[in-house]
Amino acid sequence: MRVCIVLHTDLFTPWPVVRPMREARLLRELGREVTVLCWIKDPASPLPDREVRDGLNVQRVKLAPPKGALARALGYPAISRRFAKHIVALRPDAIVCHDLEMLWAAVRAGRRLHVPVLYHSHEDWPGMVSERSRIEGWAFAQLERYLVRRVEHVYTVGDHLAATYRALGPPVTIQYGSKAVADLPHLSEAERTRIRDAFGFPSDAFLVGIVGSLGGGIAFDSILEALASLPTHVRLLVVGGSPERIRDLRLLCEQRGLAPRAAFTGPLPTPDYLRHVAVLDAGLALFLPTNANVRRVVPLKLFDYMGLGIPVVVSDFPSLRQIVVEDCGFGSAVDPERPEAIAAAIRALEADPERRRALGEAARACFVARYSWDRMRERLMASHPVFAPAPGAGS
Repeated sequence: MRVCIVLHTDLFTPWPVVRPMREARLLRELGREVTVLCWIKDPASPLPDREVRDGLNVQRVKLAPPKGALARALGYPAISRRFAKHIVALRPDAIVCHDLEMLWAAVRAGRRLHVPVLYHSHEDWPGMVSERSRIEGWAFAQLERYLVRRVEHVYTVGDHLAATYRALGPPVTIQYGSKAVADLPHLSEAERTRIRDAFGFPSDAFLVGIVGSLGGGIAFDSILEALASLPTHVRLLVVGGSPERIRDLRLLCEQRGLAPRAAFTGPLPTPDYLRHVAVLDAGLALFLPTNANVRRVVPLKLFDYMGLGIPVVVSDFPSLRQIVVEDCGFGSAVDPERPEAIAAAIRALEADPERRRALGEAARACFVARYSWDRMRERLMASHPVFAPAPGAGS
């Protein structure tokens, strides 16, 4: 079986895209021939048009997206037709499309080839686009409703989006981009101390963290205002992030007089990133409610905290509250625009080591039992014949 995975970005650069990467590896384990078709939006990109990397055939189409609402409205249908031709030329037996931006092309190609199209929705795309333009958000919502009725299966993140897609007809499987249990380190006390010492944290420091790519929407101002109101032994470690985002956050810390209480790792390879996250006493996943997507989607960093057994303070959004408070019980959900609420939640964790330990154990146990890649892999393989082992084959 030949499977084409369709992406609106590169699979590897600037960093691997977790969900399609795992799908591709699983498909190869199952004996499928996999080609990943990527839309590269920088025509001057030095990435090769074709390559075989990590055993995957990768093809890239370099095409600048149209700019401006009118240009996008006029240009998107033509772009979809162009990508549909690229997909058809690969003659796949199945198409796995990631995100709405490429779904029209995938559905066109699937109808032309009479092959199944599986749709993986990482985001509430219409909700995300609506922050830029309500009209475009509405248009994408209507397009998605039309296209989803023409796919065989939907994969998405969280119960809210799953319910939305189920109402449109196709079966839905929830898939989070969590790591495998075996990927997560277990630090010795000596290694934990060594990492903390490397950043100059005192032995009594209570370490809270902001981790991940540091994309838009993080409630930095509220977090720093909360930090300023807490005792000086409460410190902040920022793990990961682009140099540009780190520069901006350093400046904010300096402006608020908090630079001596904050440290930054900079970008790290995944194993080092996880080891640094593992030294935290509490993790923060605090985002501002800037659009519907932010309120509905669960960030990957939450599962890193879970798997490492770290209690958390998160934004009080339904998707986060359900996992953190209702399903697993390993932290608290607060209003991200109220620094005093953030400070109170951190203070409660800092004051009660036994509660922290219990919350951390609950996080790890829930991750292993329900949210790890090990469980996601099982769901994926049971979801559709494209991901199922051949009869008589092992998994």
